Amino acid sequence: MFQGTVETSLFGKFFGNYSKLEYDDKKLYLFKNGSLEETFNWMDTDSFAVISSGLFGSSLQFSFTTQLIKIKLLKSSECQNNIQVINKILKPIIENKIVSKQQIFQQYTQLEYLRDSKVSYLNNEISPLLDLYEANTIEWKKYVSKDLLSLVDTLSDYIPLTDKIINILRKQFEATILSSRAKFYDNIESNPLTEEQRLAVIRDNDRNLVLAAAGTGKTSVMVAKALDLIDRGLAKPEEILILAYNRDAAKELEERLSIRGTAVTIDKNNRPKVKTFHALGRQILLDAKQSISISVFSEDPLKLDMWISEWFINKMQSDPMFMQTFIDLSYQPINPFDFKTKEAYDNYIRDNEYRTLQNEVVKGYQELCIANWLYLNCIDYEYEPSYVTKRRLEVGFDYRPDFYLTSADIYLEHFGIDRKGNTRVGIDSQQYNFEMQKKRELHKEQNTTLIETYHYNWIEGKLEDTLLQHMKDHDITIKQRPSEEIFQKLNESGFLIAGIKKYLKCLQAIRVERLSDDAILNRLHDYKIANSKQYQELLSDLHKAYIGELNKQNAIDFDDMIIKAITTVDDGFFKPKWTYILVDEFQDISAARMEFLKALIGNGPNPRLTVVGDDWQSIYRFSGGKLELTTQFESRVGSSSQTILQKTFRYNNSIAHTAGEFVMQNPEQYVKKVITHTQVSLPQVYLHDSQVNNQENLELKTLHLIQEILEQNPKASIAVIARYRYLLKDTKEVVYKHIKNSSIKFWTFHGSKGLEADYCILIGFFQGKTGFPNENKEDAVVEALLPSLDTFPHSEERRLLYVGITRAKKKCYLVADPRATSVFINELLAPKFDIEVVSETFNQRYREIFKCNKCTNGYYKLKQGKYGNFYSCTSGASCKSKPRICEKCGAPSIDYEKESICQNPNCHNSIKICDRCGRPMKRRNGRFGEFWGCTGYGIPGDQCKNTWKI
Repeated sequence: MFQGTVETSLFGKFFGNYSKLEYDDKKLYLFKNGSLEETFNWMDTDSFAVISSGLFGSSLQFSFTTQLIKIKLLKSSECQNNIQVINKILKPIIENKIVSKQQIFQQYTQLEYLRDSKVSYLNNEISPLLDLYEANTIEWKKYVSKDLLSLVDTLSDYIPLTDKIINILRKQFEATILSSRAKFYDNIESNPLTEEQRLAVIRDNDRNLVLAAAGTGKTSVMVAKALDLIDRGLAKPEEILILAYNRDAAKELEERLSIRGTAVTIDKNNRPKVKTFHALGRQILLDAKQSISISVFSEDPLKLDMWISEWFINKMQSDPMFMQTFIDLSYQPINPFDFKTKEAYDNYIRDNEYRTLQNEVVKGYQELCIANWLYLNCIDYEYEPSYVTKRRLEVGFDYRPDFYLTSADIYLEHFGIDRKGNTRVGIDSQQYNFEMQKKRELHKEQNTTLIETYHYNWIEGKLEDTLLQHMKDHDITIKQRPSEEIFQKLNESGFLIAGIKKYLKCLQAIRVERLSDDAILNRLHDYKIANSKQYQELLSDLHKAYIGELNKQNAIDFDDMIIKAITTVDDGFFKPKWTYILVDEFQDISAARMEFLKALIGNGPNPRLTVVGDDWQSIYRFSGGKLELTTQFESRVGSSSQTILQKTFRYNNSIAHTAGEFVMQNPEQYVKKVITHTQVSLPQVYLHDSQVNNQENLELKTLHLIQEILEQNPKASIAVIARYRYLLKDTKEVVYKHIKNSSIKFWTFHGSKGLEADYCILIGFFQGKTGFPNENKEDAVVEALLPSLDTFPHSEERRLLYVGITRAKKKCYLVADPRATSVFINELLAPKFDIEVVSETFNQRYREIFKCNKCTNGYYKLKQGKYGNFYSCTSGASCKSKPRICEKCGAPSIDYEKESICQNPNCHNSIKICDRCGRPMKRRNGRFGEFWGCTGYGIPGDQCKNTWKI
């Protein structure tokens, strides 16, 4: 047993801070004036005692965890005699501390992946020891063994942990596990994991983001990581929480865990369970002894459709003013004068249909207002009727008045001018005003009555007053149409159903985004929605009624279940026990689900979170998906480790290049460089037109492609993919009439996610609101309430196309309309995309033949009507251009003032047309020689006597 005493020097008796010290194996005892003043346990020391000599005595310094003790003016001889004894007592204590610090370091940097949360802990835990070693190196080297000093030197190489050192330690750990676990990673899937997949399994920071390009095996990573944690003894199955996006995904993961668990001999009772967010919410509420009843609306969406329909119907039938509000809010008013370019106006009108209560499609919002006012006031009318005489007042177009009030025999023109005679962008105001005057003169000539309204009437809020005054001036009877009749019309035309569907989407957005009344109004204002306050009031009433119905059922819906589960966790009624949380399809996670995750993490045992997803495949914004939770992952959840899966075995390098290059045009997404196992030298993405025998026939063209594929490979799996179900339905009927083959699948782009086929045929690439991309986003009101969208044009639609192309394992066929090509096809025609343009119809020279000469982006398409074939513009009702069919080559022939000229540069056939009525002119002989005469000369009741000299 060691013990000893050190007395103070002569000066120390008068000026020292202590009168003497004593020690034994366990403690240091300090005395003052003969009495014990303080006691320190040697186990609390951090370094060796240090002696320092002075003129009036020596000092001894001791480093304890709580404080630094220096005892002055001691007898020098006694200090020299006792310091070695004291340091021999301290030697095993300090050596044990060195070993302990080394074990802590080893635990958090070598036996597991270094977590960000452990960096400060390690620095704080080890740095003081190293500082004392550096300050007292001589004593340490005198007493500590060489092996342990080597450990201290090693710790000094790493501490403090800088970003560079952290990276080195993590790479060392990864290399060690890659080597020691190689056999497991070789066998955990049917094919050995790629190095990227292995790293995604190994990296185990507090927060981990695994970005997986299409076909790179994100599900394999989820399964391998869960089973690896169990196999390495890092977690028990009940300590691992795996969350899937929906039931199908959860079922697939469960099945894969079962199959792969068996492959690596992990007992079936020793595997983690997979839950959806909703199932987890339900479990938490049940475990917390909270009674829950799930609403029938969540269990059966059809019942929700029925309830919301009944709500609207009851409101309309009991409140005529509500019906009027419903009608008014069914359209977004636009001011044509607000558009900066003709192209912007043309695109808006093309993609936003204005359909009246009588189911006519009109050219603009103001015409819609007039039509609906006439209908609601029981004034019978025709929209754009033929005039009493065939006449051309505008080059290339027969005169058709805007409205004809049938019972009153009065025509109505709505002129698009302000009070100064100005017109919207793209219209020559001088020419427009000249044509207005010609219309007035024509009505005088034909003795027909014309009444006029103007754009400025609408701007000034007096359009209805102006109409009312006209009706009074011409003794036209006005009476309010009965509500029952209006309701019947709304119901029969589908107007009611369309509106209700829109408000159902609004309700769902309000629920998933958890919007208050003020938040609803703010979003509508921010999105510049007209009549925002009226919309907010209607939506708030609907939301309150919905909540009331849930209360009546004494039930909650799925959104409530998530919210109540968050509250239950935060309030401490449920204590999360999971140490590892794994989330699949993270790119589609909603704000509420993210909040749920944060509650589980914040109230749990500091669990590690690993999320797996692909920002390139974020396509579920309509159900609450917030892409920025992935693209801004670190800023939202804290520092993290990131792994990108870029090696795919599904498709070849041609498909990877085309799809990847296309989706990466959006700079707001992560950059990935996909590497493919299969390499080809020629393009495997093909662009075909949708024509058969020069006729537009999408379904038949798809059939021909399928037949060609099956001739080459009878056992091929084939998928037809479209943006909309109606295209698939029509195509499927045609294909199944000719081919009985169960390996042919029909998927929507959304439905294709997670699936694959040898050959994929992507259809529906044309302009317009039912084209691809969908030029007309969800109704503007729904858009305002949905999660925010990144600003890149067609960003989510672009990701949809990426999903579609990457379903193909061998070849991908894009079938597009060359005469009204979607903007995606126009982009893909650029040389940087690796596609094979099969159809020459995509040649720019050919496409110009069918370019509309009237609107900005329209193209002429040949259609079949009851009187034969005819061309019409793809811009629809917004463009009145209807060219003739060239009698020589069949291309569109454009009418000018006195002739119609074929747009085909290889033809340029022309015919003379009447500049008065537009009918063809015929070369005739008269008594004064040859002349051109209108073919309308012999038409009874509308004779045209126009002639030209030759």
